[in-house]
Amino acid sequence: MEDRAPVVSSTEQSSSSTTSSAIRHYEGRGAWVLTAYGISGLALFGVLAYFFSDFISH
Repeated sequence: MEDRAPVVSSTEQSSSSTTSSAIRHYEGRGAWVLTAYGISGLALFGVLAYFFSDFISH
């Protein structure tokens, strides 16, 4: 009997699911922001590499 999980009422369960969905939404937005920074950084690196190689070749 001690190994059983505690019983959670339906009101506590609904409030915790609302909180976890809000947290998941925030984490999803953070992942999109990091992805945008990553793509922007790669694009900037590509542009700099292009100009550097053009400078070296001339």
